[in-house]
Amino acid sequence: MSDPVTELHDRFAIHDVTMQYWMNVDRRDWPMVKACFVPGTLVDYSALMPIGSAVPAEDVVDRIAEAIEIYAVTVHNVGNHEVHLAGDEATSEACIVAHHVYRDPQRQVGRLPVAGLRYRDVLVRSEAGWRIRDRVATTDWRAWWDSRDPTYVAGVHQ
Repeated sequence: MSDPVTELHDRFAIHDVTMQYWMNVDRRDWPMVKACFVPGTLVDYSALMPIGSAVPAEDVVDRIAEAIEIYAVTVHNVGNHEVHLAGDEATSEACIVAHHVYRDPQRQVGRLPVAGLRYRDVLVRSEAGWRIRDRVATTDWRAWWDSRDPTYVAGVHQ
């Protein structure tokens, strides 16, 4: 039987690294996003973007950084997040609702793109802490949210 304190510590550390990923995507802090992965990790984002199914995470993050520039703001809300521990390895599945606000108001046309995403990860304990070693990202659904014009808080994303 595993030590309950160690298990709680590991669960929080896994939660932190997965949250670090989405928070820093929204902040556009690409070095911090890349730091979530074991260097050289191959990931599958082919359901989210036109890219291969086994691409180095660093390359995918660079592609996300380019693609996300059409948005003034993104917010990735994490809902369900399940973690299964197995010693120095763990699996994680997280459900995300991603909201996007276009930079170009003409493209907005009163609607915001929203997507339900699912991330299935394998994480490993490393010298740097828990890091993602494998990831498959999929889209559960996509929709348009009809809204009034967005307002922004000064100093955030500007």
